Amino acid sequence: MNICVCVLLILLLVPASLLAIPSIDDLPDLTGGVIPILTYDTGKSGGGQLFSGGNLSSRGHVHYLVRVKNQSGDPIQADSLIVVVQKIQEMARLRDVTSDLDFPGADGRTKNGLPYFHVPVNTTPNLGPYEESPPFKLEIKNPNLFRLYPPVLRVRGIRLTPTQAYQDILNTHD
Repeated sequence: MNICVCVLLILLLVPASLLAIPSIDDLPDLTGGVIPILTYDTGKSGGGQLFSGGNLSSRGHVHYLVRVKNQSGDPIQADSLIVVVQKIQEMARLRDVTSDLDFPGADGRTKNGLPYFHVPVNTTPNLGPYEESPPFKLEIKNPNLFRLYPPVLRVRGIRLTPTQAYQDILNTHD
C-alpha cells in the first residue's frame, strides 16, 4: 500500500518534462530567450590567426568557444540544453557549406544533418534566469579552406515553469 502511495506522489510531483525527455529534434527552440555567445578561441588550443596582413585568411581548422546565457525569466533544464550549428556560409558565394565541414567533438546530428553540442552544466539541475553556462569548444575542420563567416547557432532545450523549478530544488535537497 505504501509503495503505491509513493509512486503516485512521485508521478504528481515530478514535472512531466522530466518524465518524457523529447528527442533532440523535438526540443523547442529557445534562441530568443537563451542566446548563444560565440567567441574566437585564441588560447593555447591553437585557434590560430584568422587575419594575415590585414586580410581575412582561409583556415583549415578553427576553434570557437561557445557559452549560452539565459536571458529569460524562467529556468532552463540544464541537461536538456544543446547548441545546433544552423548554418555556416562561405564568403565568396554566400552559400551554406555546413555539410562540407567536419565538427570534431559534436555530440551528434539532427535528422536534418545539422551538428549539435550538449551545453556543459555545473552541478545545478537548471540554468537559472540571467545565468551563463560554462564555455565549450566548437571545433570546425575546413578541408576545402573556404573563407567562412562565423556559424549561426540555435539553442534548444526545455524551459521550466517556476513551479517545476521549485519542485526540482526540493527534490535535490532531500
